[in-house]
Amino acid sequence: MDQQIDNRLSSTRELPLRVPVAEGRCLPQSLLWGLLLIGLLYLSRENYLLYHGIVELLGVAVAVTIFSIGWNSKQFVPDNSLLLLAVAYLPVAALDVLHVLGYKGMGVFPDRGPDLATQLWIAARYLESAALLWAAALLGGQRRLNPCLLLVAWLSAGALLIVLIVPLQLFPSCFVAGEGLTAFKVGSEYFISGLLGLAALVFWHKRHHLERKILLLLIASTVLTVLSELSFTLYVDVYGLSNFIGHTFKLLSIAALYLALVQGSLKSPYQSLFRTLSLELHQRQRSEEKLRTVNRELDAYLYTISHDLRSPLTPIIGFADYLRHKHRETLDSESLGFLKEIGDLGNSMSTMMDDLLTLARVGHLAAVDSPVPTEEVVDRVLLTLGSSLIEAGREVNRNPLPAARFHESLLFQLFSNLIGNALHYGAGAIEIGGERRGNQIRFSVRDHGPGIPEAERERIFELFYRGSGGNRTEGTGIGLAIIRKIARQYNGTAWAEATPGGGATFWVEMREPAVE
Repeated sequence: MDQQIDNRLSSTRELPLRVPVAEGRCLPQSLLWGLLLIGLLYLSRENYLLYHGIVELLGVAVAVTIFSIGWNSKQFVPDNSLLLLAVAYLPVAALDVLHVLGYKGMGVFPDRGPDLATQLWIAARYLESAALLWAAALLGGQRRLNPCLLLVAWLSAGALLIVLIVPLQLFPSCFVAGEGLTAFKVGSEYFISGLLGLAALVFWHKRHHLERKILLLLIASTVLTVLSELSFTLYVDVYGLSNFIGHTFKLLSIAALYLALVQGSLKSPYQSLFRTLSLELHQRQRSEEKLRTVNRELDAYLYTISHDLRSPLTPIIGFADYLRHKHRETLDSESLGFLKEIGDLGNSMSTMMDDLLTLARVGHLAAVDSPVPTEEVVDRVLLTLGSSLIEAGREVNRNPLPAARFHESLLFQLFSNLIGNALHYGAGAIEIGGERRGNQIRFSVRDHGPGIPEAERERIFELFYRGSGGNRTEGTGIGLAIIRKIARQYNGTAWAEATPGGGATFWVEMREPAVE
């Protein structure tokens, strides 16, 4: 039967709660609450101090329980709201205990009269309403608050109120014997009710951060507390009916708060946690999808612009070359130099367009089913660069290279840029190597030239960055960006190191795709 009660409580619909009786039948929830209220009313008539003590100490027990759960779960609950309520309800509990002890007839503070308990009540409600409003405002926030600083701050606030009320007696009077409530007490109840109503509105505004059941219980608790506060604006006798109604509403608000923050956390501690994590994961997935969409749009835009700009370059280069050769006898040397510069700049821009098109194509090629012979790809690269290597008198030393399931055209671009980079900016022999470690493939291309300053070894992979010094500024600044993008396409990276004895070594590490 307990399991049935648990199942009914965990339902998001409002199902009637039933409890077992001797005959095996169940009482409806409304009748149960009716009997409880009748019993409390009878108790308040027979022994009001006992009734008051039971209701208030139930609230103290809930407050201490909230602190215990919130404080001990602060390491793994990402939301600040529970932490804030936890530390705030500790001084609230202390004020409520003093309120019970200071109540008229308890005899603990006989010389202070009924005003002391009323002052302590108002002080506790100020702290409680401020905590609920702040907790609602923090709901769903990303910045983590310091638990120890929060605890010290709220304990200090509670201690200050206690000192102002009990020993110093500087807190405004709230109840005058024979006259009733003061204007400060009544105004404070209305102000506190306004804070609680605002907290309920904020909770509703941020309802997507809470389970529906917990949200409704929090709002119900807040509304019942407001009704309790409004009831306490009407009484003249601290043992009167308005006082009883106010404490009854408080008891109901305590029950709702218990179900929302204590029972809900204990019965399904991971549900709230994983709801928050699920929201964060959903937001991250949406951000990543937006980023992928933007990248696809940028690649398409880059491809279109590169293609459209490349088309008119062919006639520009051709006409400049035609005019330079046709009129080389009639044009002066300066004009011929201008025509040559136009052709050279056109060729340079054409090379840049080719690189941009290559950069845009990375990530849009289909996966390969079988390993690609890397050594054959490097042979084609060396054949393409053969005349430049011979002209520069550069030697190429190559170690065995592992075959891998990378797209052949991307491997060609990878080694073409790495070897071309070593050819143009390095010196001495060019060394090519590679190794396999499980599904991790690592390639390297090494030269023995002037090397790369350590401060620039990361920046050289940025798009259009061409380094400083030497002839490094003659390139397009795209080749190394292509290398890194290819590496990232295969969940890898690229970096540069200094070659022992002088020069630069470029490393590319990539993860071979799994066979589907």
